[in-house]
Amino acid sequence: MIEFKLKDLLEIKNGKDYKHLLEGKIPVYGSGGLMTSVNKSLYIGESILLPRKGTLTNIQYVNEPFWTVDTIYYSIINKNKAEPYFLYYYLKQLDLSHLNTGTGVPSMTFGAYYDVPIKLPKLSIQKKIAKILSDLDAKIEVNNKINQELEAMAKTLYDYWFVQFDFPDPSAISEQAGKPYKSSGGKMVFNEELKREIPEGWEVKSIGNYCKSTGGFAFKSNLWADEGAAVVKIKDIQEDYTIDLSNISHANLANLDVDDKFAAKPGDVLIAMTGATIGKYAIVPFTKNPLYVNQRVGYFDLGEVPTKKLPFLINSLNQKYFREVVFRIATGAAQPNISNEQINNIELITPNAELLNKYNKKMKSSYDIILNNQQENQKLSELRDWLLPMLMNGQITVGGAKAEIENLGLVAE
Repeated sequence: MIEFKLKDLLEIKNGKDYKHLLEGKIPVYGSGGLMTSVNKSLYIGESILLPRKGTLTNIQYVNEPFWTVDTIYYSIINKNKAEPYFLYYYLKQLDLSHLNTGTGVPSMTFGAYYDVPIKLPKLSIQKKIAKILSDLDAKIEVNNKINQELEAMAKTLYDYWFVQFDFPDPSAISEQAGKPYKSSGGKMVFNEELKREIPEGWEVKSIGNYCKSTGGFAFKSNLWADEGAAVVKIKDIQEDYTIDLSNISHANLANLDVDDKFAAKPGDVLIAMTGATIGKYAIVPFTKNPLYVNQRVGYFDLGEVPTKKLPFLINSLNQKYFREVVFRIATGAAQPNISNEQINNIELITPNAELLNKYNKKMKSSYDIILNNQQENQKLSELRDWLLPMLMNGQITVGGAKAEIENLGLVAE
């Protein structure tokens, strides 16, 4: 290993304001991550982005034209000494919180970063390790893109059938059979509740008629532990309807009678019922051990095979209308709250059973793939995070790491 200071390996540069720029395709990064896109870049190429203010743990890697604001530094890396991707993961492994110079908002200075001691293997080893890590990340990204495409397809079909009402009409005569219902003159009837027209035979029901939301278990604060049963709290439900497992809470279930009904299955849906994130929902992913549902998290139990009912539910929740209704009916002076009863009573335009089942059946395989990709991504992330410190410290060789990846069949495409 060769000892350096970080100042020997990169030059830190300040970010700048972007508000004078036009909208474009160049990403703009802050300490919290991607902010927007503009028409001009501040730097082009590989760079490690180091937070200056705010979220100091969010070190980022970029290998494209980009712009950074003043809450995050960008860097020019000395590639004769450091492989950028290796150095990025090395820095992510460090606890730099003690270098914080801010009294209110966390802050970092050039000097604090520059004085960080770094121990690197020779450059050829760095490159080999970086290749392993980037391959794992590339496979995760491939899976994410597949999931995004499948989700977009499911949303497009939902909008076409259940918002525009241009589902294939099975009742139309001969030459019109299977053509878009509304566009082809399918009969529409005025609904007094909605004050609008909907297809004949459709009804205004509620989310609870399709699948009821129930509450989670009231885990007591003195039961939280470093290990034990994983418990999903409101904070874990993300905007892209995923669950963040990176900082999941755990509860000691010893001498505690927690019914299995509070253990969510992969493919079930959870929803935040309190606070600024109220109305956010998430699909439960595959995990090694069950995920228990905490109080103030609503739980849609979709049955033994969740993906049979998931497509219609998740795309109904995905409608802008749903979040607007949640905010409108939420109560509470300090922070908004909504009950399971209120969620279950939200109106839902419901087609006939035949069309509903047809949509779910058509989209089931897509959501099976999405859940399988999420499961594989979890394995990839766990493998990467296990290999990372061992590779950095020389406890496992590059060849040994490749063997571990091949044994699991997890190789980037």
